[in-house]
Amino acid sequence: MAAVAPPSLPNQNKSPSFPARMPAPVVLLQMCNNFQEVRQVHAQLVVSGLIERPINGGRVLQAYVTVSNINHALSTFDRISDPDVFAYNTMMRGLILGKSPYHALKLYSKLLLDGLKPDNYTYTFILKACSQLNALYEGREVHERVLAGFSEENTHAKNSLISGYLSQGQVESARKMFDNMVAKDDASWSAMVAGYTKNGMYADALVIFQKMLSSQVSPNESALVSSLCACANLGALDQGKWIHAYIDRIGARISVTVGTALTDMYAKCGSIEHAYEVFRKMPQKDVVSWGAIISGFSIHGRAGKCFELFDDMVAEGTHPNEVIFVGILSACSHAGYIERGYKYFEQMVHHYGIKPSIEHYGSMVDLLGRAGHLAEAEELIMSMPEEPNSVIWGAFLGACRMHSDVRRGNLAFKHLTEIEPMSGDRYKLAGILFDNAGEKETATNIRKIITDNDLETTRGVSSIEIDGVVQEFVAGAINHSRQKEIYRMWDRVNRLLEIHELEICI
Repeated sequence: MAAVAPPSLPNQNKSPSFPARMPAPVVLLQMCNNFQEVRQVHAQLVVSGLIERPINGGRVLQAYVTVSNINHALSTFDRISDPDVFAYNTMMRGLILGKSPYHALKLYSKLLLDGLKPDNYTYTFILKACSQLNALYEGREVHERVLAGFSEENTHAKNSLISGYLSQGQVESARKMFDNMVAKDDASWSAMVAGYTKNGMYADALVIFQKMLSSQVSPNESALVSSLCACANLGALDQGKWIHAYIDRIGARISVTVGTALTDMYAKCGSIEHAYEVFRKMPQKDVVSWGAIISGFSIHGRAGKCFELFDDMVAEGTHPNEVIFVGILSACSHAGYIERGYKYFEQMVHHYGIKPSIEHYGSMVDLLGRAGHLAEAEELIMSMPEEPNSVIWGAFLGACRMHSDVRRGNLAFKHLTEIEPMSGDRYKLAGILFDNAGEKETATNIRKIITDNDLETTRGVSSIEIDGVVQEFVAGAINHSRQKEIYRMWDRVNRLLEIHELEICI
């Protein structure tokens, strides 16, 4: 007996509800798990003639997108005589997943030319395409359509717009939209926390995270990870501990992502033992988790522990990636282990087949330079398959300054002025090198270049967390909010030191 054709619902993005007596191939299509299965069912639909029904074409299209075969999805879409919004949305989703945002935008234009009305899913996909392309103009055009076509309660589309703005660095536009939203869900708050963090506005990320909690909105995993990342970059250990305690209090599962974020936060905030404790207790670990703990012990000068963890990781069957070797080579550099550094570098290339990146070469140059092996470092730079960048020459110049090698330092400085002619930091470092080597006139001329060209130089920054508040101090700055108290305490410390010296002399 012939099956009853399901009704056509052109403006509905979600798959329509099916009647009880659905054709067998259509039922099978929903159960497919791979490309071969989808293709076989597709063939059955073609042979039976059921593919001629527009709604079935959309289902086949959706199945191909689900198994990530975008070429067959495009071929199927092109054969649909009168695609509806569901078909368009499905194809645009597939193109975005396939990293083809430009073609997704072209398909959106065709949807409009066909006289179809986009729905909120359409806008979600197009905003993601704009984000991938950094297409600010198109993003604003979609913004206008969202505002014109939907009510204030359309949270889903507005969340996508917020994420789109933030991905392009348009933080003020995102915040304005967020503040004007009548209905906010956890995704709205999470988008702002993640956006502030990704744009380097870590203090703002923590402020919005606290507002999220005070608004009785439970943070999702993305918000928790982003807030922990903000704590890590600020060195805000107390706030990071509070978030960890909050996670435990609500009984949230420590996923690989959350566990890795906690590990990274504790390591960067100076509490490497807490980082290791979290890492050990993680029920599951991936290569990113191992990278976080190895890098953590590396920045804490615990090279031996890094090597031990590397062996444990390999023994457990985790294949090391590029980031792992950056951490390992950095550990070798800080510990001065030249032979081990060469061993890991060779192992990375020949055993694991990883092509050395600029970061790997930079770590090796830093390792050799710190140890005073400047000739080897120079030889390594000259043997690089790609042009050395400012990171490489900067590390080499720093090593030359450390070991007062003016000839090689001059070579590094020459390359740096060609790559970064307006970098004040490079001139400053070269000036120190020449000054220490007794070449006062050259050092004076370099300082004059900095002054005459108004070149910016990076000043030293340190921070300390007191009662949950991160206090930052910049070298040469005298505008701290508690400046008077600081100088009074400094005078008091100086007086106590003078008294102590007198007592020793007596």
